[in-house]
Amino acid sequence: MEFASNVVADLQMRTDKPPFNDPRVRQALSLAIDRRRIIDDAFEGVGNVNRPLPAALSEWALPVAQLGEGSRYYQYDPAEARRLLAAAGYPKGFPVSVCFATYGSTLLVDIMQMVLKNLKDVGLDAKLDQREYGAYVATCRLGKYESMGFGPAAPFLEPDNALFAPHAPNEPRNRSHVTDAVLTDLIVRQRRTFDVAKRRELMHEIQRYLARQQYYVHMPSQTYTAVWDGALKNYAPNLGFDYGGRLVAAWLDR
Repeated sequence: MEFASNVVADLQMRTDKPPFNDPRVRQALSLAIDRRRIIDDAFEGVGNVNRPLPAALSEWALPVAQLGEGSRYYQYDPAEARRLLAAAGYPKGFPVSVCFATYGSTLLVDIMQMVLKNLKDVGLDAKLDQREYGAYVATCRLGKYESMGFGPAAPFLEPDNALFAPHAPNEPRNRSHVTDAVLTDLIVRQRRTFDVAKRRELMHEIQRYLARQQYYVHMPSQTYTAVWDGALKNYAPNLGFDYGGRLVAAWLDR
């Protein structure tokens, strides 16, 4: 079975202060990222473009084409990125540091190198602030960094996990320091909506809003391949961490 990974790496920004409090700057950063190149070079041509919700959450995640005005920010367009930066008052770019930990992954290092190049190509003087994992988790993972951070988010199966904690004020996982009353209201409302169809409408509205705001610039993710013996019954790949609970109900039919 092949299936999309819901572990998504993203660029986080100090949206509580200039220059990242200007949506044109955030939109420019998203336009600067060559997602197709990341998929081709890092994932050997097989991967998924993530939007405000991970592509793996296919029951909830809108395709890029359905994100309205915000859909254009998922295209690679460095010329438009430079135009937006100039319109925001940064025609020559600006210096940034990107807090980063390798997680012991050469793949993540490869992606980070490509992201740094993309940022430099649109005029940002991007410097890597690499930290030991423990130091990274104690600081940048909690939003304690100078200007930008980069790293993966843990896998989740419920879309609220990918929306509330990264965007709600005062949440530890709100690494981009988002404070947006309109967004907070939408996210709280979807939490309180039990009708699935109505909740899905709110989810779609949230995704279109986030596509315009670009509080986080999401990177592509891998496509996983799972293989198991045909005699293993009641088993399937699991995107979460609960392999133990799943395997309690699995058996061999031989």
